[in-house]
Amino acid sequence: MKPLIVYSRGVKPLRNGNRSAKDYPYWDLLLDALRPKYELVEVVKEPFDELEKLLKSADYVICVDSFLQHFCWSIGVKAIVLWGTSDPLIFGHEENINLLKNRGYLRPNQFDMWEGDIYNPNAFVAPDEVIKALQSYSGNLH
Repeated sequence: MKPLIVYSRGVKPLRNGNRSAKDYPYWDLLLDALRPKYELVEVVKEPFDELEKLLKSADYVICVDSFLQHFCWSIGVKAIVLWGTSDPLIFGHEENINLLKNRGYLRPNQFDMWEGDIYNPNAFVAPDEVIKALQSYSGNLH
């Protein structure tokens, strides 16, 4: 049986129609690279009780900076974060891995609106960096 990765793209277009600065550009490449060794399940609007069961059954969770990383932390599930406006360590999420390519992308206020941000695909780590993090990661806390 393959290890389970639950992932969430978790980014919608901005209210002004622009692409969100958090929108990881390499999802397809990453998922294609992971598919041979892992079972992949995407989180899509699950009821919370079902979402919690799904996440607790996962060996790994990959998400963007969003509600999901905080929810994972609250139920004892580790998450690999592909983008963060703030470091999960600020919230005591020492088990989360924040794969920012450049710490300069951290924002002083994580609740700033994104409409003024320009989408920059170079802000993100490549899929091979995510795979390296997975290989060095102990996965679920349960």
